[in-house]
Amino acid sequence: MDLLRVSMTDGQINWEEFPKDLILGGRAVIDYLLTKHADPRVHPLSKRNYFVVAPGLLAGTSAPNSGRLSVGGKSPLTGTIKEANVGGTSAHKLARLGIRAIMVSGSSESLKILKIDDKGAVLEEASTLKGLGNYRTCEILQERYGGNIGIIIAGPAGEMKLSNSTVAVTDPEGRPSRHAARGGLGSVMASKGLKAIVIDDAHGKGCEAVDKEGFKLAVKSAAEMIASKPICQNLAKLGTGMWVDSDHARGSMPTYNYRAGGFENYEKINGKRISELAEQRKGKMGHRCMPTCVVRCSTVYNDTEGRHVTSGLEYETLAMLGANLGIDDIDAIAMMDHRCDDLGIDTIEMGAAIGVLNDVYLFEFGDKAQAMTYLDEVAKGSPVGRILGNGVSVTANAFGISRVPAVKGQAIPAHTGRTVKGWGVTYATSPQGADHTAGPVGVEPLSPEGQVERSRLAQIQMASLDATGMCFFTFLYATPQAILPMINSLYGIHWSENNYLDMGKEMLRQEIAFNRKAGVAVEGNSMPDWLREEPLPPKGTVFDVPQDELDRIFDF
Repeated sequence: MDLLRVSMTDGQINWEEFPKDLILGGRAVIDYLLTKHADPRVHPLSKRNYFVVAPGLLAGTSAPNSGRLSVGGKSPLTGTIKEANVGGTSAHKLARLGIRAIMVSGSSESLKILKIDDKGAVLEEASTLKGLGNYRTCEILQERYGGNIGIIIAGPAGEMKLSNSTVAVTDPEGRPSRHAARGGLGSVMASKGLKAIVIDDAHGKGCEAVDKEGFKLAVKSAAEMIASKPICQNLAKLGTGMWVDSDHARGSMPTYNYRAGGFENYEKINGKRISELAEQRKGKMGHRCMPTCVVRCSTVYNDTEGRHVTSGLEYETLAMLGANLGIDDIDAIAMMDHRCDDLGIDTIEMGAAIGVLNDVYLFEFGDKAQAMTYLDEVAKGSPVGRILGNGVSVTANAFGISRVPAVKGQAIPAHTGRTVKGWGVTYATSPQGADHTAGPVGVEPLSPEGQVERSRLAQIQMASLDATGMCFFTFLYATPQAILPMINSLYGIHWSENNYLDMGKEMLRQEIAFNRKAGVAVEGNSMPDWLREEPLPPKGTVFDVPQDELDRIFDF
């Protein structure tokens, strides 16, 4: 596999062989490359920061749920090392072309496209695409390069260098509806002058297993195990919107600017309602956002005329643009999701940023028109739009709000840490900032006991999983015992479970070391004080995991 190094400053493109002795993919590649090459002290939008793209260890194969793509760099939102991953088709396409990672440095004065196929890579002019939304830009690129390409793209928010900008990736239908959303990496990509990466794998050779028969059997076993789980079948029927019901029931869904854990109108925005509308409007449940997916949790949501609105109305969006803003109009939430997809904006961060404006009387809960107006302001690049587009911490600081729902500058996501306390430990301590995918913990959610140990193991496991390129939901159903036979037969190695988890531990060590050099210490990380002091209805609980336990979480 190759490392593709691109200097945007002088247009130089070099191919290097990725070290054969390093069995790394996805987030692990980002950690390795940034640790080896990056200066953690640089400004995230500096020419000296790197933008890295890396498919996982199992990308380009038939392994189930293996098409997640990792993107990374130093985050303008958190000031830390950052990896965000996303579905779509690009990870598989890169792997089929033999690419382990793309590492972009420098900066171009004009926008460029990086075009990659079996013949190599070239930079092409993209000035005519400046300021265009993601949907229109992808249409133009597909007209130019063909309909079967994969596209990785920075939207208008990234071009404006907003800290809450995403990197979008096209789904199997060519729509830029999948997003590496957290950490503002769209602005890092755009700061390089890189508008899009276009991948044509029509003549790619693909990935061949060392032990072909062993790999085939391992894939079959893993796919059957994942698909057989009842929760997997429910996800195909209801999408991730099914968690609206469960998070409402356990009091862990952010509502009214994190002041409640349940939403009285939750049934208007849940998975059942989306499924009903999909049937009425010829939308689709059980959509695959990437090749080889066996979970099929994605949805295709159409408007009343049967026209496509969004292909990924996820739980986090329903909670943060819905319940957290007091909005129960599912069509309004879907339109806001489309607007965020087109701009390249994280819906979690945006929902948190708009929500805190209620504290200073600039937003009334339930006002869907005002919420959309704020998204319009982001699109215009107006002063208030830029404030909101830089995330909840910047918004709170700009308006003198002390009750800030963020850790390391990143918004607390859609499973509140006061009623799922193990998850709260992850938010408080993860090197990635408050991130629900960094180490999910749902065991004994109301008890502080044992949550640090659970979060530690979950963070190690998720780091390892992020290296494989497998979907987050694989973590819920596929154990290392199911994943390892695929890795071992693909690469001809003999990893044990300890080898697999040691990879995750080393990744966390690298991230912590990077953050320390960047001036972001792990010691003393915690949740905001108000989460320890303000009971969350209806459970009436606070985040009460002892600080001294948090301080010792990475003692391994």
